[in-house]
Amino acid sequence: MPVRAVRRPASAALPVRRAHGLTLVELLVTLVLVSMLGTLLVQSIGFFAARYETVQRVARDAARAGLRQQWFAASVHGLVPEGVEARRFEGTPTGFQGTTLAPLEAAAGMPVTVRWSIAAEAGSALVVGYAEDRGPRRSVLVQEAPLAFWYADANGAWHDRWPPPGSPEWTPSQVRLAAGGRTLWLAAVDAAPLPRITQRGLR
Repeated sequence: MPVRAVRRPASAALPVRRAHGLTLVELLVTLVLVSMLGTLLVQSIGFFAARYETVQRVARDAARAGLRQQWFAASVHGLVPEGVEARRFEGTPTGFQGTTLAPLEAAAGMPVTVRWSIAAEAGSALVVGYAEDRGPRRSVLVQEAPLAFWYADANGAWHDRWPPPGSPEWTPSQVRLAAGGRTLWLAAVDAAPLPRITQRGLR
């Protein structure tokens, strides 16, 4: 008996899987995860931006502090002995004046009378100022702690005034600015032992 092929009706074909989208629950979970990641990202950017600004501020403050100390060291290092009373080096706890070859504003190498001084401002702040000859006083450092200048002789002994009583030295060997017993600035004086011109020589 011949075998007859059996035809399947079109309705009996294999079922086709239909692609379906995200369900509402899956969409909500995705949105929650994305919002959490976005929040963490924004917080991280804000945190690192704040830390970067802090580092930049500290670097700027350190650079300014180093520059102020360098100004002080340069003008003190260039001090020269002056035998003329109006230009000789004199120092007190609140300031000193002397002739330097390394002024901050005038041309380097020219003898200029400079003055470093400590003055009180409104409140408890003290201001360290700098001036050349008859020029204006410029504020260099503002400090809350008590400030004082000290002067070292050739033997390394420190004095709160210069010249010390009975000392034959014309200039100190070092000058320092102290704040409450702590040294803020320290500079050595590279000066000849004797002045070229004295008050007696001018007469």
